[in-house]
Amino acid sequence: MPTIAFAGSNSTTSINKQLVTYAAHLYGEAIILDLNDYSIPTFSIDIEKKEGFSEDVKRFYQTIQAASIVFISFSEHNAYFTAVFKSYMDWCSRIEYQFFKDKKIFALSTSPGGYGGRNALEAGVKLVTKFGGIVLDEFALPKFNENFADGKIMNPTLDLALKEKIESFKNKIQ
Repeated sequence: MPTIAFAGSNSTTSINKQLVTYAAHLYGEAIILDLNDYSIPTFSIDIEKKEGFSEDVKRFYQTIQAASIVFISFSEHNAYFTAVFKSYMDWCSRIEYQFFKDKKIFALSTSPGGYGGRNALEAGVKLVTKFGGIVLDEFALPKFNENFADGKIMNPTLDLALKEKIESFKNKIQ
């Protein structure tokens, strides 16, 4: 089963997508998803009742189902994960509540600030665990603009910390 990776963001310049892409490639081969490749409306029970599940909702859900390993980087808005991420999770949970069941998850976050998006990371971990995911490791990168460039972590200490977490993650899934 494939490994997938995505950021909980619909920003075309998402720093979390940059981080999750780097982390997933350190892990090995991974399919990088972009939430902008799906046309999924904000979850609404009224839309669900009138229109059911769109093809893009089904496609995103099926992509999650086909994976055994998921890297997620939780983007932070106002000390919480993004509305777009929440909406995607709401749609998938309406198809099957435990849609992350038995998925091994590496959770990440980053932000321009010194806390590295940890509020979103903590909230996101709680949510994906509720949906059956098994979060085996976490990593938060503080001060993205100072520590990340050219597709990688430039700070050697932080880069080593991520690499050690990824090795730990690999050992836990074997």
